[in-house]
Amino acid sequence: MNPSLHFLTRENWYWNLLFFFYGLSFFLMGFGILLQARRGSNLHLGRRLPWLAVFGLLHGLVEWGYIFIPTAAVAEGWQTLRGVLFNGGHALLLALSYLFLLVFGVDLLADTRNWPARLRLLPFTCFGVWLLFAAFTFPRQKTGLDAWMILIEIAARYLLAVPGAAVSGLAILAQGDELQHFKRKSLQFFLNGSAAALFLYALGGGLIVPPAAFFPANFLNTDVLLRLGLPAPALRILSSILVAFFIFRLLDVYDAEEQHYREIVREREMIWREREKIRRDLHDGVIQSIYGLALGLEHSRTLLADNPAAAAARLATLSQQAEKVISDLRGYLAGLHLGRDLPADPVAMVKKLVTDLARNSDLKVNWHVQGNGQPYLDTDQRDHFYHMMIEILSNIRRHARASEIWVGVDLGAGGFRVKIKDNGTGFDATVPTVGQGLKNLRQRAALAGGWLAIESSPGRGTTMTFWLPYEGDSGGKVHGHPRGAGR
Repeated sequence: MNPSLHFLTRENWYWNLLFFFYGLSFFLMGFGILLQARRGSNLHLGRRLPWLAVFGLLHGLVEWGYIFIPTAAVAEGWQTLRGVLFNGGHALLLALSYLFLLVFGVDLLADTRNWPARLRLLPFTCFGVWLLFAAFTFPRQKTGLDAWMILIEIAARYLLAVPGAAVSGLAILAQGDELQHFKRKSLQFFLNGSAAALFLYALGGGLIVPPAAFFPANFLNTDVLLRLGLPAPALRILSSILVAFFIFRLLDVYDAEEQHYREIVREREMIWREREKIRRDLHDGVIQSIYGLALGLEHSRTLLADNPAAAAARLATLSQQAEKVISDLRGYLAGLHLGRDLPADPVAMVKKLVTDLARNSDLKVNWHVQGNGQPYLDTDQRDHFYHMMIEILSNIRRHARASEIWVGVDLGAGGFRVKIKDNGTGFDATVPTVGQGLKNLRQRAALAGGWLAIESSPGRGTTMTFWLPYEGDSGGKVHGHPRGAGR
């Protein structure tokens, strides 16, 4: 190894300092990639960036080697074990770092362009050629070791660094299409910047080599740049800083991918919730309303023989209810909330629904309202509350075979409680049920911010109790609510 190759001497402390930051920029780039890398990334770039991290870590150590390897070890050359380890190890580490740069570029471009698997062996073929070149050119005389070290370094830069940086730049540019759907203009800017920095590094770190007796080292070398007033280390340091900066910023691709994944999950969840809402609304609203129409028609049929006028009045009422069912269906198909057309006062809603139930059946209804709270429900709560009442009253009419129900409403300070009890057949509430109606009731109570309790046993009727908080604004006053209170 010849430290003068990079203009480094113990006296040129400023070059030592610059090369320290040169190595530091690559090392920090590699370390930063390893910290940000996501194993589960589905992006071509995200999966291959760890190769670039290995290059950064190894090449940082290489550049620090020009500073920190003892001068005595460099002077010993291959005469001592220490000299062999330091000099030979440093040369091998340089080639290995460039190998991983080429692996990154080839693998990334192969992923993007669907290249055959055999092309991924190209970096290792180049590295093998370098090893053979180093072996066949190894000097027999000790006096030729310095020239040989320079020669194999040039070979490493030509065989590995130049194609590695150039292919990596092209591969990064090819990621524009894949990252376009993230809709982040900054990513495209950082892609272009990273590629340009790598192309600059291909020139400064690959093509600019010490003078040699063959092309292009005899034409484009460090001496030529020095005569032009631009030391090769300055160009390499500039390119390394630019590569590190743009690659650091390009790591935003991991955050963009994660955000995009969260948006997809959120969109799927919204679609699922909307489907669940439609299913609940159809089950708790439309289907129950249609069943109510069927019961009303049956009731009208029994009136035809004894009281045709009453039967005709009932049929007129049922016709209006049928129109309402059609209107509700149109609202669902249009994505409208039924709650917008419902009263904000839950007491009024309960009274209307229970009155309709009593009108279409022979049920006796007992009322009890207490408390001085100011009930007010927002649109979503009205929708859930309406369908909960429809489901509960429909179950009483269809399954309970009850003759009497008791309806109690307790208007508290932060929420209201509704208790509906019947004297019907009941069921075993301790056995888990798979009924869709009861499942919907619990879901709606939770979505409305409250809770639902069911008490029932065979032959002893059923008691449904649920509590909902006051939400929204009633006369400019927002009512708080104790979530889960009163269980």
